[in-house]
Amino acid sequence: MMAIYRPRGYTLVELMVALAAGSFLLAGVSLSYSAIKGTISVSKELENAQEVIRYTSKVFTRSIKQTPSAPLVAADGSAITVTQPTGVITCNGSVSTADINEVYSLVGNNLMCTLGAAPAERLLTGVARLSFAIDNNIVTIHVGPENLPAQFEDTIAIDIAVSNVILNNAFGGV
Repeated sequence: MMAIYRPRGYTLVELMVALAAGSFLLAGVSLSYSAIKGTISVSKELENAQEVIRYTSKVFTRSIKQTPSAPLVAADGSAITVTQPTGVITCNGSVSTADINEVYSLVGNNLMCTLGAAPAERLLTGVARLSFAIDNNIVTIHVGPENLPAQFEDTIAIDIAVSNVILNNAFGGV
């Protein structure tokens, strides 16, 4: 009885099919990784932009709503001065011991606040654009975080009513 010799291993066609299938799977994994990495990057940019807008809104809402007089906006809209009475929380978190002016402005990519004659303090970084306007006791703040996605154009508008001024006018300073 003679044994029939059968070669062991894979044929060239089998190896080529395995190589093609492996390449196809590797390409799919690479494309998925690339798409996920892009989504994470956009998500982080949106998260940072949202944080800039949230913090800016919080700081200016507190400051503008507690002032007893209308804020003063610079002629070019680049800065706003808010006069605060004694005993309120100022932009740096301290409680004022006398009437004081808070001056908000943008220096580089930093939201800055100057209290009276003190040096300016950085409140927030990551702000690309910032401008102010006031019309009929409504302060409009246009804030543009860095890396703001294109669908939001350049800035987000935040409107804040000067509540104490409106109430004083409505009730005659009572």
